[in-house]
Amino acid sequence: MKKQNKNQASSNWIKIPPKHQILWVVGFFMVGMLICWWYIFNIISWQVKSFEFFIDFSGQSVITKGQGAATTQEQEADPYRLIDGVLVDDDKDRFWPYAVMMENLLSVRPQSGLSQAAVVYESLVEGGATRFMAVYDPSEIIPEIMPVRSARPYYLEWSSEYGAMYAHAGGSPKALTVIRENPDIIDLEALSSDAKYFWRDTSKSAPHNLVTSSEKMNFALYDKKLIDKEAEIKSWKFKDEAELEERGEDGKKASFNFSYGLTYKVDFQYNQGKNSYLRFNADQPFLDKNTGEQIEAKNVIVQLVEEPVFDGGKGRLEIFVGGEGVAWFFRDGQAIPATWKKESRTDRTLFYDIDGNEIEFNRGNAWIHIIPKDKEVLYE
Repeated sequence: MKKQNKNQASSNWIKIPPKHQILWVVGFFMVGMLICWWYIFNIISWQVKSFEFFIDFSGQSVITKGQGAATTQEQEADPYRLIDGVLVDDDKDRFWPYAVMMENLLSVRPQSGLSQAAVVYESLVEGGATRFMAVYDPSEIIPEIMPVRSARPYYLEWSSEYGAMYAHAGGSPKALTVIRENPDIIDLEALSSDAKYFWRDTSKSAPHNLVTSSEKMNFALYDKKLIDKEAEIKSWKFKDEAELEERGEDGKKASFNFSYGLTYKVDFQYNQGKNSYLRFNADQPFLDKNTGEQIEAKNVIVQLVEEPVFDGGKGRLEIFVGGEGVAWFFRDGQAIPATWKKESRTDRTLFYDIDGNEIEFNRGNAWIHIIPKDKEVLYE
């Protein structure tokens, strides 16, 4: 066999001049960088899409018709948030809501974050105290929501109307059973593996110092793969605010008391110019710690239910919020006698006037108070 010498072997390879070798290396490097940037761009674009409500919520794109928007026939078809009727851009009307259980002891007032809730439910818990469940649209930017407290079964009846992610810190045995037995309830339990979405305010004592925020809740929605999903909510009916001459008398008050004494006495005083109701608790303005301002509502409802019964130990209550009953609906300075109806846990509670027509809400927040039917409701 003929032996190939070194010169012949090396001549079989393509010789690239050193200058061209450098150009090839630079070219390969640039192509690699372009591929990397393409991947990074797509990942960032996806994250921006997923977290778009973290960005640019200056308030310019979220308005109600009573705050400067034209009331033309064309705008009747404008997209609105299903949760509260607020007009928004067409890609911001179906964000997945979350609900947070919040305490209302006198010692924890003022709470943080209630003024930015779309809907707030207030009802009795043990000891004659009340507790809130605040339902939020995740586009709202809220630095603190506190104090977060434990679950009760009847609040799950309301959170289920929205399919909301339900944030709480523990709960009564019956509430935890309801959560466990109903996989459609999106549970966010602060005292277990979901603790990373909450923190403690070390300036206050436990259990009254548990805090979360809209940022934490939005990350929880992301982790539960709800950030890009459209909420499926049976919306209430919404309307434009009444013109000034159609509104009720300025300064009139809706008053009721959940318990005895002043601690859980509630008043909502009508402001005709703003067409909203200012909340008082224990004869004091009810404030939001985040803003320092008095809480107000566009819609106030007092829903009368059967008297609570004791459910096991520790004075816990069982309150039946399904079926139907009577209510008072305060809106536009008017007190509207009403009835309510709720067919199942996941069905929406709807409100009707005495002629059987579904009552329209003003666009904006609503405060719903569920009280025993033997309690007096005044409007004067």
